[in-house]
Amino acid sequence: MRFSDILRMCFENLKRRKGRTFLTVLGVFIGCVSIIVMVSIGVGMKESNDKTLAEMGDLTIIEVSSQGGKNINGKTVKLNDEALKTISAIPNVTAVMPKTSLDEFSIKMTAGINDRYKCEWATLVGVDLKAMQSMGYTVLDGKTPQDGGYTVVGGQFFAYAFTDSFMPEGRNQIDRWSNMSEDGKSENLPDPYFNPLNTPIMLHITKDAEDKNELTQELKIGAIVKEDYSKGYETSEGILMDIKDMKALIAKVKEIPVNNIEYSTFLVKTDHINSVQEVEKQIKELGYGTYSMESIRKSMEKSSRQIQMLLGGLGAISLFVAAIGITNTMIMSISERTKEIGIMKALGCYVKDIRLLFLMEAGSIGLIGGVVGCFVSILASIGTNLFSMGAFSPEGTFTLSMIKDALFGGKDITRLSVIPIELIVFGILFSVLVGLVSGYYPANKAVKITALEAIKSD
Repeated sequence: MRFSDILRMCFENLKRRKGRTFLTVLGVFIGCVSIIVMVSIGVGMKESNDKTLAEMGDLTIIEVSSQGGKNINGKTVKLNDEALKTISAIPNVTAVMPKTSLDEFSIKMTAGINDRYKCEWATLVGVDLKAMQSMGYTVLDGKTPQDGGYTVVGGQFFAYAFTDSFMPEGRNQIDRWSNMSEDGKSENLPDPYFNPLNTPIMLHITKDAEDKNELTQELKIGAIVKEDYSKGYETSEGILMDIKDMKALIAKVKEIPVNNIEYSTFLVKTDHINSVQEVEKQIKELGYGTYSMESIRKSMEKSSRQIQMLLGGLGAISLFVAAIGITNTMIMSISERTKEIGIMKALGCYVKDIRLLFLMEAGSIGLIGGVVGCFVSILASIGTNLFSMGAFSPEGTFTLSMIKDALFGGKDITRLSVIPIELIVFGILFSVLVGLVSGYYPANKAVKITALEAIKSD
C-alpha cells in the first residue's frame, strides 16, 4: 500500500467513529493542557526568581577578603599585588578589581561657593578605574577617567547625599526617597543642588571628629555610575577613586610607605554565572574568604526545579489517563474491524502496512489533542498573566499591548505563567509519543490475527 492510501484510510476510520475519536482526543487534550499549564507556572516562578536576583546586582561577581585566613603552607594570606596576580590566573576569571578604603577615618565632602553644600559622612573607595568596564559597571553620564589625577567616579545618587548649609534643619536636603516606586526604583527625581560633573568637590579627611590635622584634596567627578550593591554601596552615594590615588591618600594619612598598603577586598568577575561556584571554590582553597549570590541562586533554582517537577508530574497523570483511553479505543477498534483486517491480509497487504495504519490512527489522536491542547494552553497562559497584571480589575485598563506583554513578557513585567517555545514543541511531540506508545500493543495484536480467522469473524 502507498503511504497516501494508509493516511487516507487513517482519517476515514477516525471520521467514521466521530464520538469515540472526539472523547479520546479530549482525554489527550486535557492531559496536554494540564502538563503545559503546570510546567508554565514553574517556569514563571523561575523567571520571577531570576528577575529578583538580577535586581540584586551582577551574579558573576565574587567578593574576596583575607579574614586572617591561611594558605596550604600555613602562612597568613594577604590581599596584595601578588594575590591579585594569583587570582587573576584562575581559569574562567575575566577580571579582578582591587578595592581599598579609609573606613577608620572621618571623611567629609563639601561643594559650592564657600563650601555651601556639605556631606558629613561619605563613602570613599579606591578601585582600578581602568577595569570598571570589564567588571560590568554601567556609566550613566560622563566618561570614566583613565589616568587618575584625583578625577573620580561618583555613585548614581552621590549629589543627593549633600545638605544645604544655608537652609534650616529638615529642609536642607533633597528628598529622593519619597519618589521611590513600589518596586524600590527611583523615578522622576528632583534635581540635586548641583551638577556633580561640573562642580569641584573638596575632600576632608581626619582621624576622628576631634582631630585638627585635616587632610584636604580637591576632586573632580568625571563620570556617574549606576547603583549596583553587588559592587558596593559606593555606587549609590559614594565615590570611586583610582587605586593609585587612594594609596597615596592612605600613605599621607597613615604616614606609611605606599608599598606597605594592602587591599581591603577584591571583586572577581567570572565569564559566566555557572563558573562562579568553581572559581569561588578555588579562591577558598587559597585561604581567602568569599561572598557571592551563588548560594542564594542555587537554593532558588533548586526550589523552582522541584516545583516544576511536582507540577509537571501532576499534569503527566492526566496524560497517562489519556494514554489508557487511547489503548482502550484502539483495542475496541480492532475488535470491531477484525473482518476488515482479514480482508486487507487476503488482498495481500503487508503486515507492516496494517501495523502502520493502527499506529498512525493512535498517533493522529495524540497529534490532534496535542496541537489543540497547546493552543488552549497559550490562551490560558495569556488570560492568567492578564489577570495578574490587573487587566480585568475595576481599576485596570485593558490594552492590546498588554496581550503582547502577557505573552512575551517585558523588562518590568512579572508573568505567573511562561510558555517557552520548547515547551510547546515538547507538548506536541510528547502527545504524539503517548499516542504511538499507547497504540503499539493494539497494532501488534491486529497483525497477529490470521486472515482466515479474521474473515470468518462476524
